[in-house]
Amino acid sequence: MNPRYQEWLKYVFDHEVTYPEWYFSTDDSDCSNFGASDSETAELIELTFRRAGEDLVQFTDAQVDQGINYLASPSCSNYMFAVRDGEVPLAKKLSAIDSIYSLYANCFARRCSEILGHLDEKGSALNDVCYMFWDVCVLGYLEKSAEKAALAEAVFAVLEKTLTIEHRACREGALHGLNHLAPFFPTRVKAVVEKFLSATKLDEDMLRYATSAAKGMVQ
Repeated sequence: MNPRYQEWLKYVFDHEVTYPEWYFSTDDSDCSNFGASDSETAELIELTFRRAGEDLVQFTDAQVDQGINYLASPSCSNYMFAVRDGEVPLAKKLSAIDSIYSLYANCFARRCSEILGHLDEKGSALNDVCYMFWDVCVLGYLEKSAEKAALAEAVFAVLEKTLTIEHRACREGALHGLNHLAPFFPTRVKAVVEKFLSATKLDEDMLRYATSAAKGMVQ
């Protein structure tokens, strides 16, 4: 366990929920001022996601929503670039990507409402980032990465596993991610969605969304 992990959790999640969010009030130009190397950042992100079902219960849904968005989105911080582009051993990057499944299975699936974000249905405060994680996360764009092939395999593995979670919001989030990969990996995305549809009975709204996502046609 990283000795700074508890400090990191407090830094990322232990804030009053405000709009605009706390991290947009920081004086740091890139909003990433925890002071960790790329390698340590990747390790801390993995611990956060891998243990999200246990360690994030101390924070409200809104705090977790804002904290995960802070980690994932380059509009909020640069942390996720460590996992994609950082001076980090490839095995550690792949392990960090794999941990995103735990975030969905052990946190989002337990705490999010079974609603659909693309229909603007109302749910938990945590539903926002469950739906938008792959939309904002830099791991949805791998074209300039020197390790594109390996990272893409890891991302697809996570998305495929997330589709097996019997939770509408989690499945929608995974389909949203596949949608954003479709312009770069059209054949692979189509195959993943077709496999999912052949094995899963969906309601009309989910089926329509999945079909559109396979073509990269949703926002």
